[in-house]
Amino acid sequence: MTVDGRLMVLVALLALPTASLVGCSGAEVKGDKKPKKPQVLRGADRYPNEGLIVVKADLNADSIPDVYSVYEEKPAEGGAQPERVLARKEIDVNFDGAVDIWRHYNDGDKLTKEELDYNFDGRVDAVNFFDKGALVRKELDVEFDQAPDVFKFYKDGELIRVERDTDNNGRIDYWEYYERGVLDRIGRDNNGDGRVDTWQER
Repeated sequence: MTVDGRLMVLVALLALPTASLVGCSGAEVKGDKKPKKPQVLRGADRYPNEGLIVVKADLNADSIPDVYSVYEEKPAEGGAQPERVLARKEIDVNFDGAVDIWRHYNDGDKLTKEELDYNFDGRVDAVNFFDKGALVRKELDVEFDQAPDVFKFYKDGELIRVERDTDNNGRIDYWEYYERGVLDRIGRDNNGDGRVDTWQER
């Protein structure tokens, strides 16, 4: 299955309620206690789980978790049970035992950031940013050198601008502007000063 195919499957899985995922051989672990099953690479060094609740789901029934839902517990008033708030979801898309996507949420369970490992090497290749659950920016590392070189900007769900570092020197030198989702003009920096020198109308 291609990367795009796997991501499409993942999107469908992520649309499921957390309760549905927990029902797939889910297990709950508090903090960083080691599970009885083989330890799975989850990037826990990047996102420590101390004091958090981790709910696991095994989607392909191979006895190895594929989805981790990480919760914080918020104190409740009047002696009620603490409120469980989703902080992060970690997903192994290709069932190789390593997490490929990290999704981050705010207190209102709104998606704020999504990190993706496209080539399954354990490193983040793309980061999507959200405002009130709506996509506003994508940062892509198309050279797979751990530095983003393509930036896409969105408004009301529509692509409005693309910026690129075409020579991989850390400076933007190519711009695309869109009107109602259609490419309108292209700008290029020809002398490396970070400003548009030539425009091409579409």
